[in-house]
Amino acid sequence: MAKVKGEDRKVKSKHKYLFAQVKKIETSSFVMNPAELRDFLPKGKKFVIKRVYWLKDWKGETKSGQHCHTDNEEELFIVMGGSATIILDDNGEGKKRYKVGQNDTIFVPKFVWHGYDNASKDFLLLALTTTSYDPERKGYCEDYKEFKKLLS
Repeated sequence: MAKVKGEDRKVKSKHKYLFAQVKKIETSSFVMNPAELRDFLPKGKKFVIKRVYWLKDWKGETKSGQHCHTDNEEELFIVMGGSATIILDDNGEGKKRYKVGQNDTIFVPKFVWHGYDNASKDFLLLALTTTSYDPERKGYCEDYKEFKKLLS
């Protein structure tokens, strides 16, 4: 399992998903963490935020449901506190696991399998997404075998 860390603004990758880190500015009174979207998205990528949500107060199972989006939904996750493992697959060759912690960002475009597990009790995840909430979850694939078929 890889640990995403460091001061590099973007981790170069052959994958569709991108890791980066929120900048940290320390002053004598506080620490400011400015998050400018252009720093976390592919160059030239338009990302219109239609929904903001966060995950917190983890109880019992410390994981989210793994899935991919088959519609136009893309997400940018910002780890506000705590730590977890993100599971990702964008090519059907197997799930990859990365340890993430405070100030890590992960851009997840459509057709990328993703989810979290091993969340610490204080794991706080902010999500920005390009679609409005759909309680029927149309445009979601929650079966990994079906996801692999969709890619071929």
